[in-house]
Amino acid sequence: MSRQLKIVCLVLIIFAMAVPAVLSPCTHALAEPEDDATLQMLDGKRIGVQTGTTFDAITKASLPNATIEYYNSYADLVEALTSSKIDGFPADEPVLQMIAAENPKIKILDDRLEEFDFGVIFPKTDEGSKLKREFDDWISKAKASGDLEKMRNEWITNPDEQKTIPDYKSFPAPKGTLTMATEGAYPPMNYYRDNQLVGLEVDLAASFCQDTGYGLELVPMNFDAILPAVQTGKADFAMAGITITEERKEGVLFSEPYYTGGTVVAILDRSKVGVGATSFFDGIAESFAKTFIRENRWHMFMEGVGVTLAITLLSIVLGTLLGFIVFLLCRNGGRISNGIRSACMWLIQGMPGVVLLMILYYIVFGSFSIGGVAVSVVGFTLTFGTTVFGLLKMGVGAVDVGQREAAYALGYSTRKTFFKIILPQAMPHIVAPYKGEVVNLIKATSIVGYIAVQDLTKMGDIVRSRTYEAFFPLIAITIIYFALEGLLGLLVSRIAITFDPKRRTKDEILKGVVTDD
Repeated sequence: MSRQLKIVCLVLIIFAMAVPAVLSPCTHALAEPEDDATLQMLDGKRIGVQTGTTFDAITKASLPNATIEYYNSYADLVEALTSSKIDGFPADEPVLQMIAAENPKIKILDDRLEEFDFGVIFPKTDEGSKLKREFDDWISKAKASGDLEKMRNEWITNPDEQKTIPDYKSFPAPKGTLTMATEGAYPPMNYYRDNQLVGLEVDLAASFCQDTGYGLELVPMNFDAILPAVQTGKADFAMAGITITEERKEGVLFSEPYYTGGTVVAILDRSKVGVGATSFFDGIAESFAKTFIRENRWHMFMEGVGVTLAITLLSIVLGTLLGFIVFLLCRNGGRISNGIRSACMWLIQGMPGVVLLMILYYIVFGSFSIGGVAVSVVGFTLTFGTTVFGLLKMGVGAVDVGQREAAYALGYSTRKTFFKIILPQAMPHIVAPYKGEVVNLIKATSIVGYIAVQDLTKMGDIVRSRTYEAFFPLIAITIIYFALEGLLGLLVSRIAITFDPKRRTKDEILKGVVTDD
């Protein structure tokens, strides 16, 4: 794709996202107010729920005729509701109160779907059972002293500037460091403020570790990845607004409840849609400030860019080496070696990227202390290596067999024939599609958030979980990806010049040839 065409596509994407932002106040301004809205009015409507939660079962129990639609985060749910893709979504009451405070178009129904208890989850192992007993004892003492109630009130009712947590990164750890899995997008339980993970659950974990002699490491990840992370030992325990249920008890251990509340439903308050609306350009300026300036959130985007580039560049280098080495080993291989290679390539190429990463993270490396970034590099090295192997096979196959026969007739060995005669002629056929695969790879890395990696896309999701706006975070991610693709494409193009015979100088062409004989 040419650079001009990419720019046109980017402009069209921005325009397509901006038009709904401009028209939405006008679209809903004529809607009737819903001051008398009740829970039962949503029966038969479209209800959004977060993937991995129990809200789908809770919703079906109260609204049996509702259509359930699944979303990855509350930022996605808010955007779906305000754009009328769904008619409502359930959440825990304190969470919806913070969402409604940020977005006046959100209205909370008075009726509750269900009462619930939140608990800490631990693996069903001896270490998990021991840690659960320690946490239960600590929760009991915190309830008796009133500290637990004090922390709950602080995080649910107080202004943000009055909410503090212990400096868990400086804790002495005579009993070792515990790894806690959490979401990072579920205020006031767990969320990012000033580029730091905070919230009631972070405060509870830090206070427990401080009182019991543990260090603490927080690992944010998608909600639906938290239970597998605990079950496979990737995390020692987890807190992420996890409701205690009998079904979940079959797979993990639950602590005593640390929070009891109720599930409520958010709907769109159509009487407030368009009220006090600013002009389009004022809205753009406000969104820009919320996305990048407030709390220095641009730092999060830069951190995500660094992670994305690290995974991409390492995967390109290692994948290229892997594909090249496998091609050299198998190009003259027998039936057995080629059969094994074909089976491995079929397995890797036929598996969706996110499934491959999760298998590597939770199963293959489940019992090893290997982080998500390293697993991502391994996964994309495998996929890129299979691609490089295919490109080499195609490029070498495009070279006429007579070239090889002529080289053998001149006394060249098999190795020299390949490196001196075949590969240089194959490279022009390989470089162009190789450049395209490099660009595809950097886009493919956007799925690494499923295995607790905070790449560019994941950082955008975290920012959206604080602003509850889709436009600017998504546009920022799109523009950054376009820029990264352009830089990597330019780098590959510069390297490709060295393999283009039309760009070689006379001295390079005649290198090693005697011309004055």
